[in-house]
Amino acid sequence: MSNERYLENQVRLKKQYLFLMMVGLIALAIAGCSGGGDEESVDPTVRLGSTAAPDATAKPDPTSTTKPSAGGGATSDTGTLEVRVTDAPDPSITAVYVTTDNIEVSIAGEGWVSVIDEEITFELLALEGVEAILGAAELPVGKYTQVRLSVPEVEVEKDGEIVIAEVPSDTIKLVGSFELTADETTFISLDFEVDKSLVQRGPKGFLFKPVIKLAVGDPGEEGSTAVALTGKPTAEPTVKPVPTKVTPPAKPTEVPAATVVPPTSTPEPTPTPTAIPDAFGAFFLHIAEPEDGEAIVTTSTFDVVGRTSVDALVSVNDLFPEVAVDGTFTSTVTLEEGPNIVEVVASTSAGDESSVVLLIIYEPAA
Repeated sequence: MSNERYLENQVRLKKQYLFLMMVGLIALAIAGCSGGGDEESVDPTVRLGSTAAPDATAKPDPTSTTKPSAGGGATSDTGTLEVRVTDAPDPSITAVYVTTDNIEVSIAGEGWVSVIDEEITFELLALEGVEAILGAAELPVGKYTQVRLSVPEVEVEKDGEIVIAEVPSDTIKLVGSFELTADETTFISLDFEVDKSLVQRGPKGFLFKPVIKLAVGDPGEEGSTAVALTGKPTAEPTVKPVPTKVTPPAKPTEVPAATVVPPTSTPEPTPTPTAIPDAFGAFFLHIAEPEDGEAIVTTSTFDVVGRTSVDALVSVNDLFPEVAVDGTFTSTVTLEEGPNIVEVVASTSAGDESSVVLLIIYEPAA
């Protein structure tokens, strides 16, 4: 065999060897891409953009601000306010009947709205340690800051007889914030403290200066189970008139009929001074100015004048006026143009406390 032929055979053998090596490498690569039994299998039903239902156990996104309603529809813009009443016991009195003909609440920045506008009489001592519902109303959602009650009459039953208690002011204002949220019920409870609210005036009967604690539930909170509201019984006990209104008849022989002076010519002193208890007696808080708790003025300052127990500490908003030996105090408050809310609080070291909310409207002179 010549040299040329030998070289040709060697070149052909090398080409065959290289071809076989390439075929082997390709087979190894295909086997590696097919995967083994240890690899995690892929669910062939899951695809990008699949419309399959989400996992039922998945938790909702906590950052979502959407609030579904109970029925699955859109939420409303009103919530329910439920007004309750309760009482602290006082064993010295048989019954106390309180009549209210209007209960209002103040929504921040918008004014007063009525919750109950009908006359209701309830017996306080029947509410020892329990609550009863006075009424409820659908009101706009938002933050509320005050409660106002109209109390035209209070009757006290003692030893089977009823005496009408004197009410110095038929409007009671309570400060306390609560909030109404959509489709939820919020309850507020008015806790009357009878032992502090009724002031015994000896033969003159009783003075009713209510001390009320305002308890507020969270929206949606049910609170304790409410009992039925107890009113005044149908068979009323014999009404006993206030002793001061009974005067003995004059003897005919003492004053001749011709010389009797008509009562209108010498009127008796007005009962206003006796309406305020003694500063050294039972705890109380009385506001003389502004009268009836409201005033409209044209000056930027106003003198709040009041009287309380001589041992009481008084605050008028962020001011602390000195209480004189007769229980009087005066505090000058600075007003902003428009309505101004002034809260007066009196308290003692024994735990007695009473507060009054005043409304003073400043309208500068033109």
